[in-house]
Amino acid sequence: MISEEERKKYVEFMYNPENEYNCDECPENKDFDDWEGKYPCGQQNCWVTCHCREIME
Repeated sequence: MISEEERKKYVEFMYNPENEYNCDECPENKDFDDWEGKYPCGQQNCWVTCHCREIME
C-alpha cells in the first residue's frame, strides 16, 4: 500500500508524455537486466507510453 502522496507522484509521472523512456526516474524501474530488448522494468513497452497512449492520439 502506498500513501496518497506517493500515488499522486506516480500518476503525475506516468501521465506525463515528457517522461517517456525516462527509465532512470521511472517508479517501475526494477533494474532488470536489459534482456531481449526489454527496459529496466522488464517490460517490452514503456509504462509511460502505455499510460499516455489515449492522451497522445
